Parts: sequence; C-alpha cells; structure tokens
Amino acid sequence: MKTKGPEGTEDFMSLEEVVVTEEFLNSRPNPKKIQKVVDYVKRTGSLDEPITIKRDTKILTDGYTRYIVAKKVKMDLIPVEYEK
Repeated sequence: MKTKGPEGTEDFMSLEEVVVTEEFLNSRPNPKKIQKVVDYVKRTGSLDEPITIKRDTKILTDGYTRYIVAKKVKMDLIPVEYEK
C-alpha cells in the first residue's frame, strides 16, 4: 500500500538515499522551527510538506529542516518532490 504524502509529494525514498550538501550541513536551522515540525510529525505521522531533491543526483535542494526532523523521529521513508 502506498502511503499518501503531503501535497506536492511525487515519490517516497529512504532518508539514507538523500544527498545533503556541505552548505546545508554547515547551516543551523532554527530550533523552534525544528520543534514545530517535530510536533507536527508526532501529531500527524508525516511531514507537513515533501523535501525537494534533484531527480538525477538525489541532492537535497529544499527542506533541510524537514530532513533533520525526519532523521530525528527516525522516519524510514520520506516524501519528496523533484526540483522543477
């Protein structure tokens, strides 16, 4: 059975497959924002929106906070949309 992701979801993939660039790894997302997303995930069981990745390289282009939260709550599959 395919899980229905948040609006805009084009696919689901394993967190391990997502490639995160140094730029994101060196950034510090707002802890309040992270907590807000964690609370949302705990309440609903899914992210509020998909993360955005490049289709061919699986490089994360948007949604680093959601990526961190998915890691934090140990989500197996995360909703993704491909960069246009």
